[in-house]
Amino acid sequence: MAKDLNTLTFITVAVLVLLLSIFNLQSIHRQETLQVLGQQTENYSQFWQNLVDKHPTYKMGWYELGRIDKVLTIDPNFNLDIKN
Repeated sequence: MAKDLNTLTFITVAVLVLLLSIFNLQSIHRQETLQVLGQQTENYSQFWQNLVDKHPTYKMGWYELGRIDKVLTIDPNFNLDIKN
């Protein structure tokens, strides 16, 4: 009886280790295929222009493009003392 219990415990642990190893390898593979937005963007100002074209009330997009007039039109109380 004890021998069967030891065998069952060993098989259970071995299967658990195998499943965890497979999960770990899959998660490592997924991390390698992720891309950062900055890697895909060729032109900084074109990125911001596309963003404000899609979201015309996004103040920081207009700010990044240097269009303070647009920012103040959207929000007259916008704080222009933003630190980078």
